[in-house]
Amino acid sequence: MHIKTTGPGARQGRNFHSLVAAGAVLYIAECDELDALKVGVTSRASRTSRVRRHARHGWRTTAEILFDDGRQAFVAEQAILAFLRACGARKTLRQEQLPQGGYTETIAFARQAHLSADQLLAVAQVAAGIVEATESPLYMIEVGCSEVIVAATHMVEHVQTLRRAGRRQEADELAIKARLALDKTIKVFRALRDALES
Repeated sequence: MHIKTTGPGARQGRNFHSLVAAGAVLYIAECDELDALKVGVTSRASRTSRVRRHARHGWRTTAEILFDDGRQAFVAEQAILAFLRACGARKTLRQEQLPQGGYTETIAFARQAHLSADQLLAVAQVAAGIVEATESPLYMIEVGCSEVIVAATHMVEHVQTLRRAGRRQEADELAIKARLALDKTIKVFRALRDALES
């Protein structure tokens, strides 16, 4: 994640949804005339006219967060909007107020909500950081280990239940299958660890 503030005339890419793998820019914009803020995502690939189109309609882009993975930018944008809506900032501009598109990602009556572009950027930075961190290999390994522990615990409980019910052969067969699956899982985690350490 790279964050930068922008000035008038900064260029932005076209809507990123068709260019997810090319990376993306999550941007924060404000419009004093409409008393509104906007969070948006666009492609980094072509850096064409998105911001200029907003600027022609009175919008000023105040900050950008760059993502190498466009899908992460979209997830961060959705998290920001969900957070704002959960906090009560549910009112958006009407479609006709944003002819260049993207009205569903706006916050209307920003001044009345005492919400500034800087505050929106702070929320965006937190969301972007969490999205990137939770998709890191180390985090995914931790999640995977936790899930394996839970599954193994359930398997042990099931084997014990079978034994208490007098179904010893079935319990032994299940225990063998569980052990083989656990050994394979341990090998996968060790391979991931070795790949990360090299």
